[in-house]
Amino acid sequence: MNTPGLSFAYLRYKPLAAAVNIVISASGIALIAALLLIRSQAQVEFGRNLEGIDLVVGAKGSPLQLILSAVFHADIPTGNIPLAEAEKLQAHPLVGQVIPEALGDNFQGFPIVGTEPAYAAHYGAKLQPGGRWWSQPMEAVLGAETARKSGMTPGASFTGSHGLAAGGEEHKEFPYRVVGVLQPSGTVIDRLVLTSVESVWRIHEHHHHDDGDAGEEAEEKERAPGSGGREITALLIHYQSPLAAATLPRLVNASTSLQAASPAFEAARLNNLLGAGAEALEALGGLLILLAGFGVFAGLYNAMDERRYDLALLRSFGARPTRLFALTLTESAMIALLGCVLGLALGHLCTHLAGAWLASSRHLRLTGAILLPEEAWLVLSAFALAAFAAALPALRAYRTDVFHTLVLR
Repeated sequence: MNTPGLSFAYLRYKPLAAAVNIVISASGIALIAALLLIRSQAQVEFGRNLEGIDLVVGAKGSPLQLILSAVFHADIPTGNIPLAEAEKLQAHPLVGQVIPEALGDNFQGFPIVGTEPAYAAHYGAKLQPGGRWWSQPMEAVLGAETARKSGMTPGASFTGSHGLAAGGEEHKEFPYRVVGVLQPSGTVIDRLVLTSVESVWRIHEHHHHDDGDAGEEAEEKERAPGSGGREITALLIHYQSPLAAATLPRLVNASTSLQAASPAFEAARLNNLLGAGAEALEALGGLLILLAGFGVFAGLYNAMDERRYDLALLRSFGARPTRLFALTLTESAMIALLGCVLGLALGHLCTHLAGAWLASSRHLRLTGAILLPEEAWLVLSAFALAAFAAALPALRAYRTDVFHTLVLR
């Protein structure tokens, strides 16, 4: 029997011990692989959505909340800002491009954003054939995912609902008409409904809604643009020059009633907040892999006493000491191989399932159908640990005393 076949036979001799080591190893690898996949895709999506946005200006409140609501549309806005103040800031010489946002409504859970066509151009989103941009209020352009999930096509009509989650009061007397659908861009814009700022004003100048569940403070913060005069929710700003980064945020925060938040800074802060938990989980995964390695070492070391006669017979039949050494290493490598295959498959499956679950929230897209370079290092680390765990038992096998063992037998 060749070396792999004999190693596999030894594994089958004690299947429970082998299975426990494989499962523990696979659990650690799956945990680390899933974290690598999630972190990598989250960083790519964050970077793609933040690209080109130097500053976000909105109402006073949490800077992180402002970024999450205005850029990622994953939180409620901090409030609204007067249009007059926004226009004054727009005229500042350090301000380059300015994209306004007016939030407050949704369509089937997809945020309705009052803005300009420049917002779509910023993300490189293009219209599908047969579509056009809005030319008057109450015309809308749907993101690719919004159109796919809702089934809407150009020419169809729909009504928005108050608030940022599905189920709010419906604006039945103010229907939108779809005039275009965007091609997929891989950015947050795929999950939005775009219209003019005037459309949002038209609706909310006629309606003032109260959110009884959120309390008075939340009512004020979630108040839709236009309910107390011409207002918008946020400004996405691109600097005219790098000098603006040192002066403009401080100027806005200190001299106006507005709040300026740096997307890069807040994204780094969010990464630090989440990074500690991710590092703890990665450490747990590494601990599981080390535990599996210790189990392999203990199992093989104890097995050498049981296999002394077998190894001596192999030597008497002409097997070289190096083959006995390789036999033990191969057995450990098989455990590592099975653990890696099972662990990577489980990690990718869990990530894919998490992506399917998160798809309903529409804030982060994940898939398990990709491979990362870091996973190769994870596999190499698992095999290196397996080789290290098998080194001492393999050395004992290499030093088997044929004559002494057979005589004692």
